[in-house]
Amino acid sequence: MRPTLSLLALRVKLPKPELERYAFQDLNSISHRDLPNNGFGIKNYYITKTKFHHWPVYKKIQNTKITTEIKRVQGDLYQLKQDLLQAYPQFEISVNQSAGIVNIKGDATKEVIDLFEKEIKI
Repeated sequence: MRPTLSLLALRVKLPKPELERYAFQDLNSISHRDLPNNGFGIKNYYITKTKFHHWPVYKKIQNTKITTEIKRVQGDLYQLKQDLLQAYPQFEISVNQSAGIVNIKGDATKEVIDLFEKEIKI
């Protein structure tokens, strides 16, 4: 203890006010329609832009094979495939569900970026 100037140095602890405990809502009273991400992944997808605010659409060249790769797709990749085929029926599209990548045969980067700029609002 530090020395004090007075002979009597009393420390009195003040009682802390008792806080009311938060009562969580019962899970049975919550509907799945009340959840904020209701239905995400079913006929919904989201494509995040890169840190330089570009669409993640890349031209990929392997020997003589040229493909267009769409990365960073979250949600329903097959719905994105259907939307791309609706806009451009001549595309040959394959989907990698585990990596979140959509591949299009040929160089279609300009068409896909123009479609994203026109249709997707971020």
